Amino acid sequence: MLTHTIAAIATALSNSGISIIRISGKDSLNIINKIFKTSYKIEPNHIVYGKIMKDHEVLDHVLVSYFKSPKSYTGEDVCEINCHGGNEITKEILELVLESGAILAEPGEFSKRAFLNGKMDLSQAEAVINLINAKTKTESRIASKNMEGNLSKKVRELREELIELLAHIEVSVDYPEYDYDEVKNRNVIHLIDKKRDEINDILKTYEHGRIIKEGVNVAILGKPNVGKSSLLNKLANYNKAIVTDIPGTTRDIVEETINIDDIVFNISDTAGIRDTNDIIEKIGVEKSLSMLDEVDFVIYMLNAEEKIDKDDIEILSKIQNKGIKYITVINKMDKIKKSNFDAILNELKQIGVEETIEISIQEDRGIDKLKNAIVKIFHQNDFDFEHELIITNSRHKDLLKKALNYLEEARNEINNGQPIDIVSIYIKKVANTLGEIIGSNVSQDIIDKIFEKFCVGK
Repeated sequence: MLTHTIAAIATALSNSGISIIRISGKDSLNIINKIFKTSYKIEPNHIVYGKIMKDHEVLDHVLVSYFKSPKSYTGEDVCEINCHGGNEITKEILELVLESGAILAEPGEFSKRAFLNGKMDLSQAEAVINLINAKTKTESRIASKNMEGNLSKKVRELREELIELLAHIEVSVDYPEYDYDEVKNRNVIHLIDKKRDEINDILKTYEHGRIIKEGVNVAILGKPNVGKSSLLNKLANYNKAIVTDIPGTTRDIVEETINIDDIVFNISDTAGIRDTNDIIEKIGVEKSLSMLDEVDFVIYMLNAEEKIDKDDIEILSKIQNKGIKYITVINKMDKIKKSNFDAILNELKQIGVEETIEISIQEDRGIDKLKNAIVKIFHQNDFDFEHELIITNSRHKDLLKKALNYLEEARNEINNGQPIDIVSIYIKKVANTLGEIIGSNVSQDIIDKIFEKFCVGK
């Protein structure tokens, strides 16, 4: 049972217009009355002007709002102090609140209390942190929809028919003289297949959702001195990577995150791939090749001044065999001879590369065309973010997959001629697993792990 009153700074600690100190718990109003002087009556859902006092001295002129249980974010009595946004005054007021009876909140404790008090379910609480951490407008929109209960509603719908089936099974076992049509094998199989299709439809959105949330992992690959580092700098709009004319300058992976057309790209500039006796460079080359197991997309760069060799062919073949999405970019087009360019295109066609993007980083040519081509591959217009349910959380994905496995086991038990009460064991496991998504059936360890990712004050 939650008995103590907690407090924390709910805004970023910086010099700004205002800061907010949040207090939640049964002693919230008592604490405010100890430190806040005003000529107005403090009433629920009102904002009151007054002064924060310490030892008969005015610390700050503030606004205080009061939300009475259960009509508050946490479901408890909540008070919020809107003070001036200086670092020192904010910390001093928080210290005064703590001295007056509150204890410092743990990360995510306000949202954790909201969950424990039934103000939101676990998937909605996770959407809160997703909204706070959102890097794009699209990610914000998805998080907002799940905060409103998009995922919760669908999970409850999935569980409802399963729980109803379990009830019918229990009655049929206890009272075998009654013939319940709902528990006949054909009808149970129909329900299992229906739920399997519904869960699969949700799971199909995860890969898209993961990219929206985490970004597209991109590797720029190619031989030394083709312009990989220069391309990274151009995409990032500043000199992130060291650029020289000396082959092998980049020896380790250089990473940068950029936003193109509301899609996040986590771009890695890699060491130039070539045979080398330099031990450090050799490690860099090995790391470059290992990126093929980690990325969603590859920009493979060629130098327009050089012929394609066996290293290019080998790496492009590896990319194709792994099924990774990629674009082949030919750089230094400002220095190209037509005969050499035609030879490059012919070599590429022989290994199945039909399309290329020609650029000149030196002359800033073709960069926008490259960006447009990349965005087109990962474009999001095929999703209706206003109405479709999209999952971005790996915990939800894993639980949905687990539920699918239990559904399959239930179906197998029916096909193997097992009695319906045996089948119901797996149906119950499906319902419980889905319940873990919304927090109706989840361990304290999982709850603690989820909320410890939150910032203090939320």
